[in-house]
Order: sequence, then structure tokens, then C-alpha cells
Amino acid sequence: MMDVWLGRNWDEVKAELERIGKPYAFQITRPHGKMETWGSCRVVRVREFDDHVELILAHEKFSPRQT
Repeated sequence: MMDVWLGRNWDEVKAELERIGKPYAFQITRPHGKMETWGSCRVVRVREFDDHVELILAHEKFSPRQT
């Protein structure tokens, strides 16, 4: 069931998790180096355990930082 969340907008997935009442933890990844991120977050990894779900999120868009 959790695979259907891959690639989806975090706001949608968060609402579903809260609706079903399953505890969750998430982490937002960022690109290395001089990169700027923006846009909404998407789910890129899901791990389901008996008592909770762990998710990894990434921003939709990124580009070299302007200095």
C-alpha cells in the first residue's frame, strides 16, 4: 500500500497518514553543493514498520545557487 505514495506530493500523503492514524517520521533530503531548492516536497522513499512509517522527502525543483 505504501508504494502508492512514491512520487506524490507530501501534503497529500501527510493528510492520508493523519486520516488513518498511523504515526510517521520524515526527513527532507537536500542536494549537495551550491544548489538552491524550491517547490513542494515529494515522497522518494517509504519504509513501513508495524508501529510507524518512515518517509524520505525531496524538493521538486533545484538549480545552481546564484551568488
